[in-house]
Amino acid sequence: MRAFIAIDIPDDVRVAVEAAQTQLKEMPLGVKVSWVKVANLHLTLQFLGDIGEVVVEKLKPALQLVAVRHQPFEVSVQGAGAFPDEKRPRVVWVGCDDAGNQLKSLARAVQEAMRPLGFAPEQHEFSAHLTLGRIRSLRADAALTRAIGSLKDSAFGTLRVEAIHLFESQLHPEGSIYTKLSSHALGAHN
Repeated sequence: MRAFIAIDIPDDVRVAVEAAQTQLKEMPLGVKVSWVKVANLHLTLQFLGDIGEVVVEKLKPALQLVAVRHQPFEVSVQGAGAFPDEKRPRVVWVGCDDAGNQLKSLARAVQEAMRPLGFAPEQHEFSAHLTLGRIRSLRADAALTRAIGSLKDSAFGTLRVEAIHLFESQLHPEGSIYTKLSSHALGAHN
């Protein structure tokens, strides 16, 4: 099964992000964007790839240990951008203000906990974001650059980080389906 570790997004943030995504969808863009289903929005801490059932059982205690060592916290979901940059976007995203580096610290702890289980840390430095869409073409599109720019100062609400989750991702022609395999409350000792 394909798996990843992520933070769930509250409904109010999901609704605000959906409004922004709808605004982008309605703009006449010069490139085709594969939009992420808003129901699937999450903040990825680490993508694990294909894993077996046996590995899932080993991941749960490691994730629980990470969770109990971190207290719940809040971050603002705001702004928008693109990877690698807005001139040649491959991924359109909404950002998270991680001024206190709490998300980065949590992601680093998750990745360090996964290392002994055979999962290498992410190659890129952690950047807290919610993926809105992916662009397959490599060409620049001024309309998309403007559209992303129109969301730069947008605020989408507060994300209260209270748990980390292990998700399974099943690929289907109509889009991915995510299923929670386990949840680990931050600061909880059970």
